[in-house]
This record gives sequence, structure tokens and C-alpha cells, in this order.
Amino acid sequence: MKRTVIIVGGVLTLCCLLPYVFKLPAVVRVSNMGHDILIRRLAAEPRSGAIAVVDLDEASLKEYGQWPWPRYLLADLTDAVIAAGARVIAFDVVFAERDRTSPDVWREHIRVHRDVEVDLRAMPAELRDFDRLFADALRKGKCILGSSMLPESEDVDLDAIVDHAYMGRYAVRLAVEDAIELADALPAAGAMILSHPGLTQAAPSAFFDAQTDDDNIVRRNPLLKTLGRERVYPALALEAVRQYTGARQVVIDCDNVGLIGLGLGDLYVPTDRAGQVVVNYRRLGTNQTSGFESSFPLVSAAQVLQGAAADVLDGRIVFVGTSAQGLRDIKATPMTSNFSGVEVHATIADNLLGGDVLRSPSWIVVMDVALIVLVGIGLSFLIAYLRSWVVFALTILLVIALLAGSCLLMVNVRLAYAPTWIVLSVLLIYTVLTMLRYWGEERSRRRVRVMFGAMVSAEVLEHLEENPDCFSLQGRRAEATMFFSDLAGFTTISEALAADQLSDLLNRYLSPMADIVMEHSGYVDKYEGDAIMAEWGVPNPVEDHATQACLAAIEQQRCLAELRPILKEDFGHELHARMGINSGVVTAGNMGTARRMQYTVMGDAVNLAARLEPVNKDYGTSMIIGQTTYRAAARSVEVRLLDRIVVAGKTEVVEIYELIGRAGDVSQVRLDGGALYERALRMHWDRDWAGALKCLDELAELDHADRAATSLRSRVEGYQVSPPPSNWGGEVVRHLKD
Repeated sequence: MKRTVIIVGGVLTLCCLLPYVFKLPAVVRVSNMGHDILIRRLAAEPRSGAIAVVDLDEASLKEYGQWPWPRYLLADLTDAVIAAGARVIAFDVVFAERDRTSPDVWREHIRVHRDVEVDLRAMPAELRDFDRLFADALRKGKCILGSSMLPESEDVDLDAIVDHAYMGRYAVRLAVEDAIELADALPAAGAMILSHPGLTQAAPSAFFDAQTDDDNIVRRNPLLKTLGRERVYPALALEAVRQYTGARQVVIDCDNVGLIGLGLGDLYVPTDRAGQVVVNYRRLGTNQTSGFESSFPLVSAAQVLQGAAADVLDGRIVFVGTSAQGLRDIKATPMTSNFSGVEVHATIADNLLGGDVLRSPSWIVVMDVALIVLVGIGLSFLIAYLRSWVVFALTILLVIALLAGSCLLMVNVRLAYAPTWIVLSVLLIYTVLTMLRYWGEERSRRRVRVMFGAMVSAEVLEHLEENPDCFSLQGRRAEATMFFSDLAGFTTISEALAADQLSDLLNRYLSPMADIVMEHSGYVDKYEGDAIMAEWGVPNPVEDHATQACLAAIEQQRCLAELRPILKEDFGHELHARMGINSGVVTAGNMGTARRMQYTVMGDAVNLAARLEPVNKDYGTSMIIGQTTYRAAARSVEVRLLDRIVVAGKTEVVEIYELIGRAGDVSQVRLDGGALYERALRMHWDRDWAGALKCLDELAELDHADRAATSLRSRVEGYQVSPPPSNWGGEVVRHLKD
């Protein structure tokens, strides 16, 4: 089963790895969801304190009319922001056409379409062109105009796209001699929508296009894009920070693969190979000035025009944009699906100034692949070899470690790392392999129940079910105690009873006997008619197996003594059981054929136990144990040394003992008789025939019905007439039969 778990774990690891390597949509969605959760949970307050937003909100549109506003109104807004102390103004708007509300433009429109000449000579010249008013306002401060960079198109003439304010502010610092061309590394645009030429001469342009993932959520954004092979344009946030810091150039650091980062004076911004950064969104809150939900100080354009925002804008980069639903500059972000587009640029600028822009280097993919493999294979081995609760605890700790590690990496190292797919892989592998192991263990339990359900106690069965490895189906060496019992004269009894009576008699006898075996942690190996074979120490380990076997035998004899008169009354026969017990090293396991097997034991110790049972007939005893059993159980039982015997086919002499009862539960008369018998036995071993007979005479006065003493007397008297050979060591002259 362990091997199966490991193999299946390897297959599952591969199944988790391949979708990640090939970036299947489901994997990307899951990873993005994890990233969004981390961003929301770890969102902090703005770090730079240098960002503010002027919102062209619904209130402003209601107060000053629908969009687009006349450019003179934008000029007033620009003047008001500059007067409030703003250091940089970034418009998240492109002013691609001339202002149609300008008097000069309006007069030309009336002349062309209505053939009417309008005389504007009474109007001051500076008020007749609103675009000029706006351009003049832009020149008063550090202002940036928004632009839109469109995807590549074969129909666009790049030479026709003229940006009067473009001055090539971006330099390349070569990290290696063969550094990659920027046009090959950066995102490329095929076209560009700039503001009206009259405005681009007054302020530089920067693109405001937000990059969305496949689910239309803005998680990362490029800081640079190329137009053709020569021109490099900055993102609105990057240009705003450049002007805010006073950096003359943005230094592009790259190697032969792609970008490494950007330098703005004392600031250094790490990027990915395409010049992108992961947006580290800020905590949202209700702005006290405007009442709108925002990450930064936010004021309504109407309030600025009314001179009510000086304290909020002083010394800051001010982004001018809109949250009005009708103007459609609403983005979905990890924070919310209803996020003002201008706030994305404001957040990036705060990231750049605060030094906590997030990055997602390419080596994260390699790390993820390695983690999936290590975690998958490691978890497979843990599930295969450790307890379920240990694996569960380790799995929970692993998931916590992955999540905590990702949080620490994001907070301390600014690494955008969401181990969502790895966590799901861990949960998938753990769930499937745990179910597989549970299924395998249930199969093992069912197999254990089939094999041992009626042969061991409930406690032992539970132990075997929980520890199926404690017994081997292939066979193993183990220390055990074997028990054999048989009913005296059962052949005669079986011939005298009808089949149903015989079956009833056996059931009433065998049931309590088997229960006693199981109550003493034994295993009922088999029944052969009236005979019982049982073991202690296998299949479950029992430290005092010899003692438990002896106590079970004593308890069986006591129980049979109580049953004997009842069974005689019901069936007309008395039952007397003979028992043999021996301990030693055995081979335990499933024995039989491929189609029919049984868990049992084999070995010399088993054979001796089986042969001790019929020896009771020769000595008139009911329980005989081997010398190894006696040595192990001596403190718990009372015995008497019975004889020395030689097993058929063996030359080794073994001592056998009669099991009398529990220690402290045998009468003194019985103990004294046993001591006299043992003294006589040892004297006859020493060829002191007279001394042995004297002890046996004393024993006869205590118990004249002791058949073992009678047998010994007959043997001693025979030796007086015909002594044993000189090499005799006291063993009985009869051999045990198979």
C-alpha cells in the first residue's frame, strides 16, 4: 500500500505540475485569485505622502457642465492646482482635438456650415482661443498630458505622429556589452493618440493605458512602451515621479535578456524583463474632503475651482482624472471592481516614491516548479509512512508556512508571490492520497476482520486494524507461545451422540474456551473438531505472552469444571480437556495456497507444544508446559517439574512441567505434594532409587491418586531391577510420538 501511495502521489504531482508549466487558464485564474486576496489583506496606507487626486466627479459635472469642459475652465483648474502648491500635475486625459467651444473654432464652424460671418473683434484676443489659454496654464508648472498608445497596426504612419515635447529623456545603462535592444524588450505600440499639437508644445506626454489581465483586472502595468524602434514613452506615473524628483533622465538598466530596473536619481525601481511592475495597491478609505472612497487625498474639481483645496494639494503630485461613471474611466483591480482609473496611476506613483513596488521575477516559476515537486513527493512519502494525524498536522503547518511565507515575501522583500496553486496542489494530493490510504486501510481492516474477527478479542482486533503492519502476510520470525487442547475420549463421545447434539455440545464447549483465549489477548488459530490451537505474541505483540497463555489455560480448566456437570446432565458425558503449552521462536504469516490461506505459525516450538498435549494422558495431568514457557511465566503460576523427555526425531532433552494454578491460588497440600514429587524425580535422576521411593511413599500419603507419582514409582522400581545405561541423563525412556 505504501508503494501504491507513493506512485499515485508522483502521478498527482505531475498532474499538478503540467498545468502550471503550460499556464492553463484555470491555473492562471486560481493564481490571480490568490494574488488578489494577498493584495487586499496586506494593503497598507500610502507611503510617500506625496500623492493627491483631483476628481472630475459627478458633483463637478453637475456644477460646471458635461464633459468635455471648455479648455478655459481646464486652464482655470490648472491655475488653481498650481496656486494650491502642487509640484506636478498629471492629466489622466488626452486632449486630442481642438476645443470646439473656442470662439475662433466656433466662428470657423459657423462660417463653413452656415455661411455666416461672426465678428469677434470686440472680444480680447487672449480669450478667443481656449486651447492657448490652457497651454499657457500648462507652461506655468510641471504638467504632463495623457496619451494613449495603441496596438501595432500596419496602416499607421509613425512619421506622421509628431510629439513636439518629446526630447528623448530616457537613457540606457548597459549591464552587458550585448544588451538587448529596447524595442525588442519593451511592449511596443503601433500608434499613439496625443493631445492637440498646441498643447503638446506646452507639456510632455505620457501614456495612461492600464494593462489588464485576461479577467480584465489591473494587477501589473508597464512603466515604458516603445513607438517604433526609436521612441520610448513613459507611463503617466513614471513621468510624474521623474518630474517630482527632478531627475533629468530615467536610466534604463538592462542586460541581454531584458530590463532589470529603472533609475530615477536616488530611486531605483526593479522591474520584470518587459519593464512592468506589479501594482502594490493601498488600503481604501473614505476621503474626508470629497466623501469618495480613495487611497489618497482626493478633492472634487469643483472644490479646487472654488479655491477650497490648498492644504490638500500643497507640495504633491496631483493626478487629475475622473470617477464619474458616464466617462468610463473605471477599472477593476484586486481591491474592488469599481476603481477609478486615475487611482491606478496614483498608486503606481506612490509605489515608486515609497520604494515598495512589487516585482514578479521569472525565477519564481522555477521556484514554484521545484516546490510543487518537493511538496508533492514529500507529502506522498509522509502519507505513506506516518500516522494520519501527524500528516494532517504537517499538511496544515505546510499550508500555513506557504501562506505566511508569501505574506513575508510581499511585505519584506516586495515579492508578489501567491502560492495558490501550490496550496491547492497540497490539498489535492493530501486529499486523494489520504482517501487512497484510508481505502487501503479499510481493505486491510476488512481483511483483518475476515482473518481474525472470530479469533481475537475486540481490543486485539482494533489493534490489528490500526496497525496492519504488526503482522506480516509474507511470514516473519517472532517470539510466541503456542497452546493446544483436546478433549479426552472425544471419539467415543462423538460416536454416541447424534449430529445435532454433537454440534451443540461442541459449540457450548468451544465458545467459552475461545472467549477465554481472546480475553487474555490470544489468537485462536484454528479448531479441529474438539481441538483448539491458539497463539500469544502473534499476530499482535504481547509482552507477557507465556504468562497470558498459562493463565488462559488455568481459566479454561476452571470454566470447564463449572460446565462439566451441566454438560453431563444435558448430553450424558463428562468433558475433560488436556492442554499443552510451549514458547519459542516461530515463523508466523499466511500459510497455504494462493487461493486459500490462513494466518498460522510453524516451527519446532509449535511441534513441541502440539506433542505436549497428548503427554498428559501418560502422567494423568491436564496441563503441561515446556521449560521456556515455565521460565517466562514462573512468577505468575505454580508448577511442578514433571519429567525430562526427548521429542521424536530429536536428541535434545527438554524438561516439562505440570501447570497447577495461579501463583498464590494453590493449596499448601498440593504444593507440598509437588515438592515431594520433584525431590523424588531428581533423586531418581541421581540413581538414588531408595531415596526416590521414600519420597514417593510420603507423597502417596498426601495424594494416593497422583498418576504421575505412580508412573514414576513404576519406573524407579524397574530401574532397581534393570538400571539405565551409564550415559543416561534422566530422560524418560519413552519418546513422544508425532
